[in-house]
Amino acid sequence: MAEEYDFVATREERSAFFLDHLPERRHRVLDVGCGTGILAHELSRHFASVVAIDISEPMLAIARARRASPNIVYGRGDANHFALDQTFDCIVSHTTFHHLEDVSETLRALRASLEPRGRLILVDIASRWPLIPRNACTSTAKACLKFPPNLFRHGPRSAWRIFRFYTSRHWLDHVESDQILSRARFREVYAAALPGATFIPLRYFLGVVWQAPDPPAA
Repeated sequence: MAEEYDFVATREERSAFFLDHLPERRHRVLDVGCGTGILAHELSRHFASVVAIDISEPMLAIARARRASPNIVYGRGDANHFALDQTFDCIVSHTTFHHLEDVSETLRALRASLEPRGRLILVDIASRWPLIPRNACTSTAKACLKFPPNLFRHGPRSAWRIFRFYTSRHWLDHVESDQILSRARFREVYAAALPGATFIPLRYFLGVVWQAPDPPAA
C-alpha cells in the first residue's frame, strides 16, 4: 500500500498552501504524518532543518530512499502521543488529523512546541455534507467520478492505477477508520485549541493557519 500511495500522492499532493503561509523565521520545521516525504522534501528547500515523522515504517522507508536530503531527519512517531524535545519555527501536517484519537490534545502539544511567532499550518478533511457517510461505497463512487479527469490529466495507465488504489481493499479499510468532522465541528474544535486561527476552504479539505503569539515583554 505504501508504494501505491506514493504513486498516487506524487500526482495529487499539493504543497502550495503550505508554501503560501510559511513564517518569516525558517530554521526548523516539523512535518507531522509525513507519509513518503513529499511535503518534507519540498520544505527542505525553504528551511535549514526538517524533522519529518510518521507512524508507518514502510512509508518512511520510501521517504528515506526517494526524498532524502542532508537537512531532513525522518523518524517514526505517533502523533497521538508526542514527546517533542525541541521547538520549531513551523509545524505542518497534511491529512493526518482525522486519524487521531484526540485532536485537541495533539494541537495543544504542537502549540507548546512552537517558537514565538512560529506557525502551525494544517490541512485536513472536513465534510461539506455530514449526513453522507464516508465509507467504502461513497469512496468507490468518488473514485469513479475522478477517473475521467485523471484519464485526461495523467493518461490511461496512471489513471487506472490511481483508480485501483482508491478501490483497493487496503484503502477502503483505511477509509472505514476515518473520523471525519463536519466543517462546523472542525472549526469549533480547532478554534478552541487555536484561538484566532484562520480557516481556508480547500475543496474537500479545510486549511488552518495559526501563529504563536509574541514572547511576553520583559
